Amino acid sequence: MRRLVLIAALAAGACTQPPVKEIAAAEQQVERARAVGGERYAPERWKQAQAALALARQRLEGRDYRGALSAANDAAENARGAIEATGPAQSAARNAAEIAIGEVRTMLERATTERALAVKAGVPRSALAPLDARGERAAQQLAGAVTQLGVDNLAYVEPILAELRTEVTPLPDLYRDARTQWEAKRPKGRARRR
Repeated sequence: MRRLVLIAALAAGACTQPPVKEIAAAEQQVERARAVGGERYAPERWKQAQAALALARQRLEGRDYRGALSAANDAAENARGAIEATGPAQSAARNAAEIAIGEVRTMLERATTERALAVKAGVPRSALAPLDARGERAAQQLAGAVTQLGVDNLAYVEPILAELRTEVTPLPDLYRDARTQWEAKRPKGRARRR
């Protein structure tokens, strides 16, 4: 019984001092979570950590030290949760980016094959020029995305790859269509212009 009274007295006494150290520690955890990408990859935990930290500060100003301590502990715990969730989420995003890079490369290779068939069929290079420019732009953007992925700049890579997918997916079919239209207009026996 005495032990319980002593613990209760210590707990009550501990809450008479402002929990400045605990709030500072929570701020460090929240900043660490932000630095590793918690805001992007674990947004729910990140928001909870931010809200709890704001509540801790508010309660500190209102001299509710027990409430401030509780909120600071909640902020630190949510920040730790955001940090833990960030690693797997980043790994999944990196894997998705690598898959997208493979898909874009495959489409560019298919486009190159279809372009070669169009040139062989006699389609004038001037007719292919807009498609060529589109393919060259896409290849340059892809090279930039690969470089940025190499330095883990997923925030840059993800939207670029989404745009590239849209840009290059129809490219093989467009080259094929140019060849098909050219062949339909030109019987096999006629001379081809370049």
